[in-house]
Amino acid sequence: MIRTGLIASALLIIVMLGLSLWAMPHLAGDGQFATHWNINGQVDGTSNRAVILWLMPGIAAGIAALIAILPRIDPRGRNLLRSSTAYLVIWIGALLILATGHAIMVLNATKMFDLADVSHGPGLLRWMSLLTGGLFTAMGAVMGKIRPNWFMGVRTPWTLSSDLSWDKTHRLAGWLFMLTGMATFFTALVLIPRWALVVLIGGIALTILIALPYSWLVWKNDPARETLVPEDAD
Repeated sequence: MIRTGLIASALLIIVMLGLSLWAMPHLAGDGQFATHWNINGQVDGTSNRAVILWLMPGIAAGIAALIAILPRIDPRGRNLLRSSTAYLVIWIGALLILATGHAIMVLNATKMFDLADVSHGPGLLRWMSLLTGGLFTAMGAVMGKIRPNWFMGVRTPWTLSSDLSWDKTHRLAGWLFMLTGMATFFTALVLIPRWALVVLIGGIALTILIALPYSWLVWKNDPARETLVPEDAD
């Protein structure tokens, strides 16, 4: 699993670095370039050339390295290795989002297209929403396969104190993530793209509001749950 993730990460980072090297001669060393756009596709944040070219590849490399070592530092690291499908989906999905953001910033800076033009902005917002919706759908499909651990998944005091609460909460959260992802995808596909962002944020908030009390309820009714009895506190 770790080998597969590192190979996929290396390929994505090489592509990101290749794009940066290609773009470097086209960008003025003292220039300021767009790094953030509002929901209408208009620029509301800028940075220098170094940030445009190297920030996202650096973050991607750091995230890949961190995810690769988590099974070694997690007290329940063996469970992370048993969650290989979900682990890889989350790992590679996160890097795909970063790579897409990097490509958008670099291509905009080189004037391959102009995101400050609202005729392009909503189109790119649509594509980003489609990608995010697809990622959430994929994450939801595998979330129920995540085994108890300290770094990945729905980590509440109750899921971490009851394997039953962990399993049931992740199955429920998986369905909610899938519904959120599909709703985001189809909203971006057929409606105004900005509504996809509303659906995504609303779906995440709803998932949290449902999963938290549900994890407590399952824990409360689990005879094998971990609890602190009075003598343990002495």
